[in-house]
Amino acid sequence: MLSLSGIEKSFGGRTVLAGLGLEVSAGESVALVGANGCGKTTTLGCIVGLVRPDRGRILIGGVDVAQDPSGARRSVTYLPQRPAFPPTLTVRETIAVVARLRGLPVRTVDREIEECGLTGLADRNVGRLSGGERQRLAMAVAFLPAVDLYIFDEPSANLDPTASRLLFQRARQLKRDGHALLFTTHIPADVRHLATRVALLRGGRIESDASGQFELRRAERMLEREMWGTDHEDSIRGPMDDRGGDCRADGDRLLAQGACAAAASGRSR
Repeated sequence: MLSLSGIEKSFGGRTVLAGLGLEVSAGESVALVGANGCGKTTTLGCIVGLVRPDRGRILIGGVDVAQDPSGARRSVTYLPQRPAFPPTLTVRETIAVVARLRGLPVRTVDREIEECGLTGLADRNVGRLSGGERQRLAMAVAFLPAVDLYIFDEPSANLDPTASRLLFQRARQLKRDGHALLFTTHIPADVRHLATRVALLRGGRIESDASGQFELRRAERMLEREMWGTDHEDSIRGPMDDRGGDCRADGDRLLAQGACAAAASGRSR
């Protein structure tokens, strides 16, 4: 569904992406994680055509983004980290504009207004929305078309628990229906609820790309440590699965002990 190979991008002499490669298949939900400034948003921008890579190739559903950007965009929708909409349009008008551009019927506008909890805000100007309400509007716009690939940049940022639950439910349904998802996050719950794989971006490349319960839990722990700092390490020690076993932090790694280590070792054979 999505293929990135040899992607390079520099800004003002600073290399952000250095030969990045990544594959996302239909039915997968891949979390792209890494430190601030490592190139996560730049990677997404390259995929959706907002950033032009210096080198490399990106295919969406077999369509080359550089050679046929319009054709590639028809298969993807993008939820940005900081959505920007015309402040004088209402919520309903904003969604309706996107629906017309996508060639979608009016009923899809009403559907997303209801499903994203925007009924009471439908006639409010975008400029009067709170940050969380604006993010919910962006979520409605992103879910509006039925496409092959969904790209989310920090999807649960600024969402309240109700909206986050809605996001997780919709995203999981998309995955079950065979759509592909790629998202960035710093939030452990996003990995727990959405990811089937985790790709760690470091030094402009994918340093690790893993799936499975142990690896996903390891990524979640890493994000917890990033969020709470090393003072949180004592609190993240605990059972990793129902069979017992602990983990402890060691720099950028989490070391498994006991039954969990044995399980991880068994999966690697």
